[in-house]
Amino acid sequence: MIQIPLTAEEFQTKANQLAEQGIVITGTEGTIEKMGVKASYLYQDGLLTITILDKPFFLSEDMCEKQLRAWL
Repeated sequence: MIQIPLTAEEFQTKANQLAEQGIVITGTEGTIEKMGVKASYLYQDGLLTITILDKPFFLSEDMCEKQLRAWL
């Protein structure tokens, strides 16, 4: 699980950065998917939480989280 404290403005900036990577965040809660990795996200009370839900067997959860952090 990834948890990142963000202001509302920072959250919007991060959503725009993810969109450049082909990951679309709509609203403050939902799911995202790219290259077989599916995750849920929730932005609430100044905290963005991303949880990996599904991934290819050959990728570790740690690898997926590291890549998401790199895009953020």
